Amino acid sequence: MTARFDLVVVGGGINGAAVARDAAGRGLSVLLAEANDYASATSSASSKLIHGGIRYLEQYEFRLVRESLHERETLMRIAPHLVYPLRFLVPVTRGQPRPAWMVRLGLILYDLLSGRKLLEKTGRLSAAAAAAVPRLRPDGVRAVLHYPDCWTDDARLTLETLLDARARGADIGNYRPVTKIEPAGDGYRVTFREDGRPRTVEARYVVNAGGPWANAVLGKVEGGAAPEKRLRLVRGSHIVVPMPEPKETRAFTLQNDDKRVVFVIPWLERFLIIGTTDVPHEGDPAKPACSEAERDYLLACYRRFFDHPVTAADVVWSWSGVRPLVDDGSDNPSKVTREYELVSHRQGAGGMISIYGGKITTHRKLGELVMSALQDLGAEMAGPWTKTAPIHGGTLDRAALARLAEAGPEAVPAEVRRRWVFTYGAATADIYAAIADDPALAQDVAPGIPEAELLHAVSVEDAKTAEDFLYRRTKTFILQDADGIDAVTGWFARRQRTA
Repeated sequence: MTARFDLVVVGGGINGAAVARDAAGRGLSVLLAEANDYASATSSASSKLIHGGIRYLEQYEFRLVRESLHERETLMRIAPHLVYPLRFLVPVTRGQPRPAWMVRLGLILYDLLSGRKLLEKTGRLSAAAAAAVPRLRPDGVRAVLHYPDCWTDDARLTLETLLDARARGADIGNYRPVTKIEPAGDGYRVTFREDGRPRTVEARYVVNAGGPWANAVLGKVEGGAAPEKRLRLVRGSHIVVPMPEPKETRAFTLQNDDKRVVFVIPWLERFLIIGTTDVPHEGDPAKPACSEAERDYLLACYRRFFDHPVTAADVVWSWSGVRPLVDDGSDNPSKVTREYELVSHRQGAGGMISIYGGKITTHRKLGELVMSALQDLGAEMAGPWTKTAPIHGGTLDRAALARLAEAGPEAVPAEVRRRWVFTYGAATADIYAAIADDPALAQDVAPGIPEAELLHAVSVEDAKTAEDFLYRRTKTFILQDADGIDAVTGWFARRQRTA
């Protein structure tokens, strides 16, 4: 007998995760199908910021900025292990397209729109404090302003949102490529592959959260009845360089000569992230890569502001993501709106909603709007709830997480326990319990990666491959040499052979 759900979500990025979580918590039966791994495309390739988007003020996108700023504090409350404050410095130099008074005015507006309760006010460093900023070139610096935003691990935020949906009853699965969507009376029949075999379910509603592949998902609808939007694919690339000494704990927002904004973000206490670019993306959105021109653009911008002679040889990693933006006709990729749009299509007493655009900061709010759109199509459900409920792993504040790290098994090094609590949050206690049951699981498979962590990633977090674990469940790939990566790869290979 074919299983029936209220809702099938196609796509396991941040938007699909938000929809699945919200719907499951409102009492709907939900199935989510992701073709590859969760957050394996755009949702693991962002700038890793939860931010208002100060540069969008120039485009008069005040509603988007205000919503993003309010969501910033909401996410700090419901995901404290993954979202935390980061102070941004904005050096303003002579001859920049935006003078100091204009930037300060924008930051005051940022404050007014934010409704902040947890974060500091914007402001300006004293001359002495500005002069003491390490490596900042003093030539021509007119002012150094500051403002707060937040950092996150984008892939884990997506995953924890999905795990929360599962805890509320949703059927969540990765490596489930949808092959066909058939209109069927008051809803749809959705076919996807699972463990190498086809599986078909029925659903009254479908939400298309395919991101860059949103229109490709619609191409799987027999009869092609669902309307499409024209997408503008814009590539954003980032590079990673080693952290210089003295270490930097603050981030920077740099104004380049072309009016673009480039961020410099401390990462893992060992690296700096420099990004991002905005260039049109041609070709397969599954295979974006940072071009030499983008790399050199980011390095040149960094060197313009800092006396730190980084070169292409210093780049230890780079990544690119494709932003699926709604095409608004703008000639400049940086000015294409980051607003999201929903397109609804009725199918009898059911229907389909396609999501276009959006940003990671506003994913929770987007989930609420999709619920409202489903209600417009006739869905019955409970009211909004996600604004105050912690996501999976998010029940402890950062002080409590620090105490949890200290209380862990002595067989696991302190730095590993600290990484765990700010990766898995409260669920770190489950890894501790596994080690208490079997102390051998505290032994490393690769440096700093005990076997208990790998088992947790497989059994709880659906990691199927070494890449799933090293790049998305964690970022431990960048802390490993080739032997460490081979050890984790071999561990997954052995599990597959014995499965």
